[in-house]
Amino acid sequence: MGGQIIISLIVLVLSGVLCSTWSAWMPQNIQALHGSCVLIPCTFQIPSKQENNLKAPVGMWWSNRLTTDKKIVFFSNKTENDIQGNITGNLLKKNCTTVLNNILMKWAGNFSFRIEANNSLKYNFDETVKIDVKDSPPSPQVTINKDMVKEGDSVTLREGDSVTLTCSAPAPCPSLPPTLSWTPRLSDSVTVFQENDDQTKHASSDMTFTASHLLHKQEVKCTAVYRLQADNSERTSNTNVTLSVQYSPKNTSVLIGKDGSLTCSSDANPAVNNYTWYKVTGSEIEVVSYSQSLTCNITEVSGQYYCQAQNEHGLQNSSTEQHVNVLGIDPGPSDKRKETQKPGSGDVSGCGFRAQESTETQKRKTEIAVEQETMEDRKSSGPDDQLNTPEPKEEATYGNICHQLGTKGPDKRSATVEASGNKQQRGASKGQQDDYVIVLEERGTNESEYAVVKKDKIMQ
Repeated sequence: MGGQIIISLIVLVLSGVLCSTWSAWMPQNIQALHGSCVLIPCTFQIPSKQENNLKAPVGMWWSNRLTTDKKIVFFSNKTENDIQGNITGNLLKKNCTTVLNNILMKWAGNFSFRIEANNSLKYNFDETVKIDVKDSPPSPQVTINKDMVKEGDSVTLREGDSVTLTCSAPAPCPSLPPTLSWTPRLSDSVTVFQENDDQTKHASSDMTFTASHLLHKQEVKCTAVYRLQADNSERTSNTNVTLSVQYSPKNTSVLIGKDGSLTCSSDANPAVNNYTWYKVTGSEIEVVSYSQSLTCNITEVSGQYYCQAQNEHGLQNSSTEQHVNVLGIDPGPSDKRKETQKPGSGDVSGCGFRAQESTETQKRKTEIAVEQETMEDRKSSGPDDQLNTPEPKEEATYGNICHQLGTKGPDKRSATVEASGNKQQRGASKGQQDDYVIVLEERGTNESEYAVVKKDKIMQ
């Protein structure tokens, strides 16, 4: 009981102290727009002995009262003032909130309040508000969910997140608040007007959407449009933010380069940090490489290959099937091309895949067909002609292919085919060669992407 009495006495004493002094409250700073109105939130306290004198009070506003340029620019009981306006608060309830209309840049400065009555109640309050009058409105502020990161003009998101961007702009003139809009408009938004802690107003617009990799690097703009009192014209300001969306690998595919290499291509943010190449043999899957690109020397020429791209947010396999056929060409004994062709030239693009059959290869295959018909004619002409018929050649092997190019043989961690063969033929002239061309075919599939290498031989 004694403690409650002490607390009550303290409250009464503090109330008496507060009520026995002159004081006013108003924001320290307000930004106004040239040619528009400005709201000044304001309350005041008077000594308790003056309470009975608060009858038919008049409110006034000083401009720069503590300087040589001091002047009372507004009287609540006058219709003509340097600055037109009206007190929207109730002075009898000690509320001096005021709206000043069509404020101009020349009136920028400190404003203070004065109260008068037809008695001894007359007082200039010391508290001031600094009104900064600008010809252009301030830029709106764009914020994001509390659990997300905004650094400067960039907003970092993760694909699938529900994101709410909030655009806020000061509304110094309550009768002409700003209109807010979003570009692009990612969802419906509604503009609302709210009160700040200092009782000034602001407009706010929320836009909620789901983060997608399609929005990565998308610039989003919030625009605030203010209409002026002076001439009904408009002033505009805006703020841009860039969306940085993090996502797992997308559009993963296998690319075949001009040099014959296989490259795993994928779109991801952050970038792919782990590539894996797989070889499929029947029901078995074997890892053959951990690099982005595959170069020559695979364990076997035939096989199916696909790649996998991975970053910290997930992984994805390639998705389009590709076929690469290695076709052997058996030249006839009158072939002159064998004397000039070098390993890796002509139909063979170095140590790798050839995207399409060259015109020279097509021409050569036509010549071979003609030569084969000629040889058949010789076989049927008589035993003497058959003496010159070349013996059948051995089937092309990977060893023959790599021998011609001078490679070191198979390597389990790579997947590009060497495609030229060379062996000494029995009964044939020195320098005769078996040539192998690589033909690329593509067909779509919903399964993982494969680079398929097949061994086929064109026999006589």
